[in-house]
Parts: sequence; C-alpha cells; structure tokens
Amino acid sequence: MYRNYLELISSRVENAEYVAANTAEPIDANTSGHGGILEKGFRISPADVGGRHSRCVHPLLETRLPDLGPWPEGTRVALACSGGADSTFLALAWQAWAQGKNLPSRVLVVDHGHRAESEADAASAQDLYRGMGYQAEVLAPKVGGDTENELRIARYEILARACREGGETVLLMAHHADDLAETVLLRVFRGTGLKGLAGIPTRRTLAGGLEIRRPLLCLRREKIRENLVERQQDWIEDQTNANPEISARNRLRLLMPQLSELGTADPVVAVLRLSEEAAEWEETVLSLLAEASVWSELPPWLRKRKVADELRVLGATVSPTRLRDIEFSLLEKGSAAVDRDTLLTVSGGTLHSRPRA
Repeated sequence: MYRNYLELISSRVENAEYVAANTAEPIDANTSGHGGILEKGFRISPADVGGRHSRCVHPLLETRLPDLGPWPEGTRVALACSGGADSTFLALAWQAWAQGKNLPSRVLVVDHGHRAESEADAASAQDLYRGMGYQAEVLAPKVGGDTENELRIARYEILARACREGGETVLLMAHHADDLAETVLLRVFRGTGLKGLAGIPTRRTLAGGLEIRRPLLCLRREKIRENLVERQQDWIEDQTNANPEISARNRLRLLMPQLSELGTADPVVAVLRLSEEAAEWEETVLSLLAEASVWSELPPWLRKRKVADELRVLGATVSPTRLRDIEFSLLEKGSAAVDRDTLLTVSGGTLHSRPRA
C-alpha cells in the first residue's frame, strides 16, 4: 500500500522525461524513485490496446497499481466512471496495465438524474467506454434529495449493489490528489477532528467485502487533463462542476488559486502534508487502542476516541460535548446511555454496548 502522496506530488527531478513514442515502455531519463513523474508528464505510443490504446500506462501507475493489489487471476473489477477526465484517465490506465492479466472488468456509470442533461451525459459516457472496449452499464439510483452528501450515499449504495450482482470484488475510483486536498479542507471548515484530516483512503472495504481502491490519489488534476489532451482523448465535461451555486466543493475549488497567495506553498501540497501526518497518527491511534486492555487507564483523548468509535458502530451521533458527557458517565458510574434502547458499559476494563433493561 502507498500513502506518501506528499512525497509523490511535491518531488522534483530535473531532466526527467517519460517518452514512449515508438516503444511499449516509458523511457526513464536520469530519475530515481518516483520523483518528477508528476511534473514532466508522459507520452504514449500509438500501439493498439483494445482497438487504439497504448500498452503503456502512466509510469507512476505502473508501480502503484501493483501496490494496490494483490490482483489474483480472475478477480472481477468494476470501475466507477462518469465520463469526466479523471475517470476516463483511470479507464485508460487500468485497461493498459490489466491487459493480459485475466482481470475481467466493466465500467459503471451513475446517472443521478438531478439535472436535465444527466441522462444524455450518462449515455454519452457509456458510449465512450464501450468505444474503449469496456462493457459499460448505466446505473440510476433512487435519491431522496439532491445535496452533495445524499448523492454520494446513493452513488455508493448503487455501485455496491451492482458489484454484488455482477460478482466484482474490487471497485476502482478516480479520486486524485486535488480531490483529497479539497475533502480535507471541507472537513476542516465543518469542524472535523484529527480522524477527518486523514482524508480519502487509498483502499477501503465496505460491508459485504467489496474493496474500494483509488490508484490516482498520487496524481494532480491538471496533469491528468494534460495527458488526456496530449493523447487526444475526449472526455465529457460536467458544466455543473464549475457552478459555485451547486456545491461547497465547487465554491472551494474556485477559491484554491487564491489560497496560494496566502503562503509560500502550493495549497494542495500543504494540505496533503497535514493529511499525511494525520493518516500516520490515525494508524498510531488504532494500534494503541488495539493494544489497550483497560479503557479507564487510557489517556483522556484516547478514551473519548474509543467512545466515538463505539458510537459510530451503533450509528449514533458523535460530537465533542456528547463524548465528554459519555466519558464522564462511564468513569463515574460505569455506564452511559446512548439512546433509549442502548447503553455503553465498562466491564472488565473493556467498553461494551448492550440493550437497556
């Protein structure tokens, strides 16, 4: 697994260029590790894959896709694609890397139906990926509302259902480094704790065993688009992504260039530095909690974190005030009410939930 997005994104290597004008492999010119890949771009040969696609993939992804394995022969893989630049790049990269590996793959396009053009755009995306040689299916979830969070929940639910029905055990998603930075900033503005600063995980297993893997988190938005333009690959631009009235993420995206004027660092790189440290801290916390045998002997912050984890499992609301109240009640009385049906208790030093009598 790879996590050090900051190292991958901010590294610089002079005179490094990846060229595959007439060869099946990229040429590495005077570089070491992964430095410079994001800055120099790459060129793809016209060699055919599935009709017209190069056998080459972005040099960074040639390392990162294997790192996101294992990829046992016969693993069924779904790609969540919208027709946009990022998911189209993912489809190209996966097709090139997976060639000959017996990894049956299909593309899933979600049509939320929340705008007049969405059905036509979804059909165009389906045609785009079919033209690339993929089996592509349009999914239409039932959405209770049109907020960003409601759409996201509906999207994940229908993708997970489609994968269960299709037998896919891996779902690839096209989130990239800028998405990660935007997510962290939005969480900060909404009052997140340290856990939320860790950002978007490279991999996550959903209930039922479906594993989400995100191979593009080490790539920047502009480099993805530059590479698609270079190889004359079309994609579908969702015009609502530029409308600040649609979502908080759109408004933040328009502000990002101005944020660069507040400091000396690229704001995306600066946020990723914070996210990287938060992710490492999250791993440390999980390790400490796994080793702890007596809840009451944990430091206060870790006690509250353990309570928060239990509340999330129960589907209960988590807030700083509530965590303090429940922690106090557990320390004083050995139990605390979660709701009218459930109690948290401390027994043998361990935190448990049980029905209220």
